[in-house]
Amino acid sequence: MDLSCSSSSSLLVSLLVVLLLAAGSSSQSPSVTKPSDLVRKICPRTANRDLCLKIFKADPRSATADVKGLVLIAIDALEASANQTLDTLGSLVNSTPASPLKDRYQTCVGNYNAVISNLETAKKVLLSPDYKSAITPADNAQKNIQSCETIFLLSPELTISPKLDVLAHKSLDLARIAGIILLDFLV
Repeated sequence: MDLSCSSSSSLLVSLLVVLLLAAGSSSQSPSVTKPSDLVRKICPRTANRDLCLKIFKADPRSATADVKGLVLIAIDALEASANQTLDTLGSLVNSTPASPLKDRYQTCVGNYNAVISNLETAKKVLLSPDYKSAITPADNAQKNIQSCETIFLLSPELTISPKLDVLAHKSLDLARIAGIILLDFLV
């Protein structure tokens, strides 16, 4: 199964990891580096360069954002994607008769609720002095997205909604972007 939102979410977590590592390894303060330079440095390191560029170009905060600001933008994009996926899952749960497919959708609802909770925690931690610890909840968010994807990979006989497939891949890609920012730029 091809879960597009899951890929987007994972990409966002990867992007967050890259940004967190950059802030920690840079000899300059994250606010000294030009955001356009950061975006040019970050996006080629992601699995979905186009999505990475798109999320930063779409958000006016990117023009003046330091590394932490870019992490917040990435988390916000992932959170919006995760909420959209959660809404779709809710609709699928309500419209699917009792079946193994409905059970999997319900499990994914729990996964995506955990994703959103982890992202809220990551944002709070990112704004604290211990900002490098944001990697843990961001990583947990990615794992929850992947867990939902795994449910369907282990049950290939179940047909997933095409809309959910696209949304899930986007979430996974966004999670990977966030992860790259966190690991490569702030840690």
